[in-house]
Amino acid sequence: MSLQEIVVLIHDGEYGRAISSLEHEVSNESRSPLERAEYCTWLAECHRRLEDYKMSGDWYLEAVKRVLSQQKDLKLRAKEALPACDKALECYRQGGDSVDVLVAAKLKQNLLGLVK
Repeated sequence: MSLQEIVVLIHDGEYGRAISSLEHEVSNESRSPLERAEYCTWLAECHRRLEDYKMSGDWYLEAVKRVLSQQKDLKLRAKEALPACDKALECYRQGGDSVDVLVAAKLKQNLLGLVK
């Protein structure tokens, strides 16, 4: 399913179907790390809309990992990963446990250090 079709599902409030399709696309190894990171971000957003903040944070962190796995300058990758890390931290503060918050906060500090 294309990202455009998945976005239509999300806008129609069909988060379960969108999640299923997005999970399939994230596991599709023919996709680039950047595409897979984008699918992870959409997955995180679906879970956030379902108020599953722990799972949302997990998917945002998975997006961070995918961005960092790209073959480009580390400083640039860190800068691109920072927004997803911020969102993971926000989600974990809403519904994760203290370990989740700590992991995301430490990752954010590491990313900020790389961006400088």
